Amino acid sequence: MVSIKRYKLSELLTFVDSSVYNSMDIVPISKHRVKSYVHNPRANPDDVVLYMAYIDEEMVGYRTLLPDTVFANKEIYRVAWLSGNWVNPKLRRKGIASALFSEAFSDWDGKLLFTNYALESKAVYDKTERFSLIQSSKGLRLYLRPCLFAILSKKGKAFRFLNLLWRILDALLWFVNPLPLFARLLKTDGVRFEYLPFPDDEVATIFEQATANSPSQRKRQELEWIIGNPWLVSSPLGDMIGQKYFFSSSPKRFAQSIVKVRHEGKLLGFMMINAVDGAISVPYASCSVEHALLFAKIIIKHSMVIGANRLTVYNPQIADSMRGLKAFSILSRVQYRNYFATKSLSTQLGNKTFLEGDGDCAFV
Repeated sequence: MVSIKRYKLSELLTFVDSSVYNSMDIVPISKHRVKSYVHNPRANPDDVVLYMAYIDEEMVGYRTLLPDTVFANKEIYRVAWLSGNWVNPKLRRKGIASALFSEAFSDWDGKLLFTNYALESKAVYDKTERFSLIQSSKGLRLYLRPCLFAILSKKGKAFRFLNLLWRILDALLWFVNPLPLFARLLKTDGVRFEYLPFPDDEVATIFEQATANSPSQRKRQELEWIIGNPWLVSSPLGDMIGQKYFFSSSPKRFAQSIVKVRHEGKLLGFMMINAVDGAISVPYASCSVEHALLFAKIIIKHSMVIGANRLTVYNPQIADSMRGLKAFSILSRVQYRNYFATKSLSTQLGNKTFLEGDGDCAFV
């Protein structure tokens, strides 16, 4: 029989410092994610954020949630994003994931959302028939450098068996790839950049203007929390806790940048850029429609300079502008990010649109 153990936010630090946590073969949450959870300005100490499933004292599954607040119809709703779900592969289809979900659904009064999901997790949510699709954001992924090994080595044993082949092909394609040259030819005349460790007053103002119509309506405090408490930590030699955690927490290289963009002294906007082992994402970017093409060029140039091999953008104006850069869009594919909410919550949200970094998307 499956039993469920809950952890409130106020209990997490004690848990990850315990001998029980350190002796686990599989950990349900990383220590830096706990740090982020604890500093979440929208979370309360009594929020239940971790559920662990046990059979005969063995942990066989877990679920984590990210507390948030959404604003709709002049009302404020405390909600949680489903963010991390694992079940022992040998025990799948035994109702463990459903049991974890049921407990979370009850504790959070049915006010749950999810995005950026694995297909296995979505199958669990679909089975409940409690969710509705509320938004589908069309993005774009550019392949800037050969990355067959980085992508295919994670696809399964059959692909991993050919790892040497993927590495050889990457090396050969590297020498004939023209995109680094094309990136240098992208015109950004008169543009100056300011890289910041944390948002300043100008960035905070632009950010709050951009998020004002989002259901999340994140403010400066939330942006500072995201930047100051990442879920990923660079671990070039590997990390013993990260090796026990199913989700990414310890990449070899991780960097986060806030970049202000000026042209002839005028502030045009800002962008937040995440770099994880050669993969670039842009959780937040704010600029006028007329400057979207310039921002598209800047993001590509930034990605090329730091050695990235792929770039994913969900800002609609910037993604459309990248599609117009034919030299880069030849090796690209459309990406969709879908947002789901429980049916009772979706009726309250109406047609409001989440931004590309809302939910847990700014962290991963």
